Amino acid sequence: MIKISLPDGRTIEGEEINFEPIKEDWNLYKLEDGRILKVKLVLVKVYKTNEKDPLTGEPIYVVTSTNIVTTSSKLEEVKEG
Repeated sequence: MIKISLPDGRTIEGEEINFEPIKEDWNLYKLEDGRILKVKLVLVKVYKTNEKDPLTGEPIYVVTSTNIVTTSSKLEEVKEG
């Protein structure tokens, strides 16, 4: 178990658990200047906490992630790559 600091100032315990990516899609956005912005969130670590969601009773997970961001000048280039 490790200590995890939450944005609200609380510290809770969590256990790092393994995961396997099933699908990591890009989110595509057309910018005002015509370029296409591609953004993908990629998980780095997943922690299962002892906390429960008060509405569902399901365990609460804390994740660390990174964002990958790139641009393309045309939508066709995005679809090909």
